Amino acid sequence: MLQNLNDIGSLTLLARYDFLDLCLLGETGTGKTHTARLIHDMSPRADKPFVAVNCAELTPSIIEAELFGYEKGAFTGAASTKEGKFEAAASGTLFLDEIGELTVNLQAKLLKVVEEKNVTRVGGNRSRKVDVRIIYATHRDPTVFREDIRYRVTAHAVYLKPLRERVEEIVPLAKEFLANFNSKSGKTVTAKDDVLRLLETAPWKGNIRELRSFVEKVCLDALFSADASREHPARIRLTREIVEERLNKKALNIGGSPSSPLGPWPQFTPGERMVEYLERIETDLLQSALVSNNYNQTRAAKDLGISRSGLIKKLKRLAH
Repeated sequence: MLQNLNDIGSLTLLARYDFLDLCLLGETGTGKTHTARLIHDMSPRADKPFVAVNCAELTPSIIEAELFGYEKGAFTGAASTKEGKFEAAASGTLFLDEIGELTVNLQAKLLKVVEEKNVTRVGGNRSRKVDVRIIYATHRDPTVFREDIRYRVTAHAVYLKPLRERVEEIVPLAKEFLANFNSKSGKTVTAKDDVLRLLETAPWKGNIRELRSFVEKVCLDALFSADASREHPARIRLTREIVEERLNKKALNIGGSPSSPLGPWPQFTPGERMVEYLERIETDLLQSALVSNNYNQTRAAKDLGISRSGLIKKLKRLAH
């Protein structure tokens, strides 16, 4: 098993040997999807399809049809023939994320397909040959697999270290997420290296995904702070104070989970008017919902239980 994927030579070698199916193991948020895409892009199959399937998002009743395709009339609702993900990824790479969520019965069907590289659509009787490289990924212990498929799937396994064991990557990743935030928001938030190095002190149990969410939250903190002060500078500085405040909330476990739309409750300041305190709570809720939903206002509004127009009105009101 390759233990350190930072070894670019080993990664390049794995990518080049595109006849080998791979299994990416690692905690949630360690970058398995990104790594799978990188391997594909560095392989001889780079100009062919990269098809990703999150097995955890598909119910057992439809995943077989999604993977292998189906014929017209195979089941209620099958109004036409549809190719599955294996066929869609022909000559390219099929990325099966969260493979550990598959049922035992489906694991058995999958084993036959990956060994023979032949698929038969649901409701059909003709086998179709597929030339596809498969990259599996799971955050679970490989023992969740049937013994026969475990030996097949994990034959060439790659372990992605958690972010707490890759501290040297935290600042470069934070800079990347900062640039992504600026690109999406149309703003320019900047941060000094010594401020970003504060991030190296946190455990990041949610790994890269949690770090990305955190960076987006502190960037929004900086924007809200600038708006509250009626300042509109061209470049907004992410200060040490903003980062430390968020890190302290995180350490006290009052910031909610990385994927939670609910942010931490601000501390009440003696003498503060109730309307001002409630406004700060509302600001935090709106901010956290936007970050959790990648700034999709429709989904953020749904999480908050309000309409999209209502969310927009609240954002405009709080910005003034």
